[in-house]
Amino acid sequence: MTTSESVETTTPKALEGIRVVDFTWVRAGPIATRWLGTLGAEVIKVEWPLNMDILRSNRFTAAPGLPPGPNTIGQFNDTNANKLGITVNTRTDKGLDLIRRLISISDVVIENFSSRIMQRWGLGYEQLKELKEDIIYVSMAGFGHTGRDHYYGTMGPAAQALSGLTFQSGLPGEQPAGWGWSYLDDTGGMYGAMTVLTALHHRSNTGKGQHVDLSQMITGITLTGPAFLDKSINNRTARREGYPPGNRTVWPGTELISSYRGPTVAPHNSYRTKGGGYNDWAVIACFSDVEWKSLVELMGNPEWAKADKYQTIKGRIDGQEEMDAEIEKWTLTLGKYELMEKCQAAGVRAMPVQSSQDRAENDPQIQSRDYFTELEHPLMGVRKFQMPAFRLSKSPGKMYRASPLIGEHNREVFCGMLGLSHDELVEGYEDGTFWPPALSKDDFPYIEGDIIKNPLESYAEPPKPADPRASGEPAQHGALHGLRVLELADVKGQWCGKLMADMGADVVKIEPPGGESTRTFGPYYEDLPDRERSLSFWHYNTSKRGVTLSLDTADGRELFKQMAAKADIILESFEPGYMAERGLSYDELSKENPRLIMCSLTDFGQKGPWVGYKMSDLLHLAAGGQMASCGYDQEDVPDASPMAPDGGNAYHMGGHFAYIGIMAALSHRDITGEGQYIDASVHEACCLTTESAVPTYLYTGLVVERHTGRHAAIGPSENIQIRTQDGGYVNTTRSGTNLNPRRLSSLAEWMNEHDMAGDLLDEKFQTQQAIEEGREHITRMIENFFAVLPLDDAWRGGQERDFPWGAIRTMDELMDDPHLEDRAFYVDVKHPELDKSFKYPGGAAIYNGSPWNISRRAPLIGEHNVEILCGELGLSKAELSALAEAGVV
Repeated sequence: MTTSESVETTTPKALEGIRVVDFTWVRAGPIATRWLGTLGAEVIKVEWPLNMDILRSNRFTAAPGLPPGPNTIGQFNDTNANKLGITVNTRTDKGLDLIRRLISISDVVIENFSSRIMQRWGLGYEQLKELKEDIIYVSMAGFGHTGRDHYYGTMGPAAQALSGLTFQSGLPGEQPAGWGWSYLDDTGGMYGAMTVLTALHHRSNTGKGQHVDLSQMITGITLTGPAFLDKSINNRTARREGYPPGNRTVWPGTELISSYRGPTVAPHNSYRTKGGGYNDWAVIACFSDVEWKSLVELMGNPEWAKADKYQTIKGRIDGQEEMDAEIEKWTLTLGKYELMEKCQAAGVRAMPVQSSQDRAENDPQIQSRDYFTELEHPLMGVRKFQMPAFRLSKSPGKMYRASPLIGEHNREVFCGMLGLSHDELVEGYEDGTFWPPALSKDDFPYIEGDIIKNPLESYAEPPKPADPRASGEPAQHGALHGLRVLELADVKGQWCGKLMADMGADVVKIEPPGGESTRTFGPYYEDLPDRERSLSFWHYNTSKRGVTLSLDTADGRELFKQMAAKADIILESFEPGYMAERGLSYDELSKENPRLIMCSLTDFGQKGPWVGYKMSDLLHLAAGGQMASCGYDQEDVPDASPMAPDGGNAYHMGGHFAYIGIMAALSHRDITGEGQYIDASVHEACCLTTESAVPTYLYTGLVVERHTGRHAAIGPSENIQIRTQDGGYVNTTRSGTNLNPRRLSSLAEWMNEHDMAGDLLDEKFQTQQAIEEGREHITRMIENFFAVLPLDDAWRGGQERDFPWGAIRTMDELMDDPHLEDRAFYVDVKHPELDKSFKYPGGAAIYNGSPWNISRRAPLIGEHNVEILCGELGLSKAELSALAEAGVV
């Protein structure tokens, strides 16, 4: 028995007994099911060799020493670990019947095709319910299955453009830098896993399945909350001087308006370091005068830093250009890791910009956390795989197997699970059900040599745990209704808390007396700074109740223990050791409440050499690898630094993985009745969220380079951001590389309507070879065509002709999108104290059986003290008053 098999049979699994039929392809869907498999679900990947997963043909990550082919691609192996793989022709009655039989014995169906595909196959939700009444069906289309534009397609870069994320990342006066990888493929994948886990918990409580209609594009809009509210409430346009501000919190010489990166401070930038190599950069951020003075001392108290203008935050913001140039003279004398160590030892926030090579080889923090594990692939040998960004104490996520060879498990699934005889299996290969007759099996010797030649000796259905489901009426509330969550979270954890609260959990936000620090983050309602008017706090804390409580007092700790005894989940983001030092560790709290789930979401987890380092969103995006992939081509912006994508997203990444960990723990508790502890790391979440960068290095030894507005890559790539007549940009997702004669003819006919087709309708372009040879010419023709079209006409015209293009939109364009209105995305949230309602961003998915909902605006400071501390814990108002005077509440 191999090590991986031993682990598989002896370690409890959070998703024990859950079977997932996986129709996903490329990145967003497959990474979702990879995490489900890591948590113990039996994931069956459905493919067909003639239109197989695109990642199987990504030659840039082909394993060296092996011929490139569908079974030797590193990125596919990384993205599709922990799965079984089958091939079946769903365009035949026989193949479709087998798929229906498989679904009828499964729990989840997940797919990320365009919105019409599954319905066309007769596998829409209503048909799936006939096969299995309690089936969970998660669709992950670019625009979703609901709304007038549902048939539009997207790839990750176009989805980012349409969501507003691309516009918010870059330098003022330049074209957007974008993200440098398909962030919404990674994030869409996390949402895919999140929605499955959420629906599974709902089914455990109600016995009901449901359709979750997830939109990849809309996941991005949910991550723009402060900017969205700044537009919808303050009517502030994104098209303003000095925006976006690059790596800074505000561009020098412009009005001191929040750019949604958190506190408005300086220095807050990236700086070259010793060596001068492509990724020899570090970031530094000083959040206070104390941190600034510490940095000045580290630099040797240079004369320039003694100037009066640098003694205040405003002065440093105004003088950023000169100040940053002087700081860089010092940083160039130090290696980036040496710089980090010196700064952190002195209490100054600094981290290296880590490339994929750095994370694979030079990051001592993730090495100390067993972030990588190894599995053997039958062709590629032993390979490293990244683990999830959380550690579950009782049902840990594990890597069980490398990715499947194409069709590797046909025998196990069709004979073992569905009961086909071996003769019927062989017949299926002969009649084209399991393999296309036109495709030789010579390059796939395991088919003839193992699957066809050797009948399945035995098959044992994986043990299914006791069914925890209760029967009941369809829910009129969110999937997490009935759960009590205690949130002790700052900027690191508030997003995870919001995700649970908007799904129906009773999230009680516990703040220190006077309010949590994120109440001081701009922008503010009507630009009036006040702890009750932070639009950032408003966005991240919807649907929560709020109390104030000091855990540094004995009375506060006692009250918290009483609350914890009745809670389901505790989410906390204190420094490691803080809770234990106050007698509030998981071990202590679970003695009174063994069903308790406690998640500690911290910068680096609970152990490791970097634990205790002072961090920020900018620093995480540097150390996590985002900045190494994001920026500009040399010809577009000479000597540009690596670019931090839009603010707050490091904590979004951490929040998504924390949510997945919490929901996995709930799945385990739904079966066993026992709680557990979760150690979650923002840094590891960021390291996991750079798409192909790490697999590219692991399989090729090459480090990706930054390209303007498109994927970082190991070599040159064509421009995909094309300017339109009105100054906007369309992201064309490499239109020049996915053209074929039919698609080029469609494009050329559209161009001909404007007398701009040139020679593109000529017969010479009716072969694929001619298109490849004329790619540069075709791209120039498209650029000339876009130059006479308004932005909206350009991207929508492409979509109508089956090109997955996307406009690079701002909040201005998103605020009245008819498609979003069709999906009821915009939510009017009442603020009774202001006697007003405001438009908020809604949910990324439509749950037809457990609706997502913002139930209330963010709590005022201590708003529910009486309701909870008196009404639930039994304090009198006199006792509450005394506690307030003593600084407890």
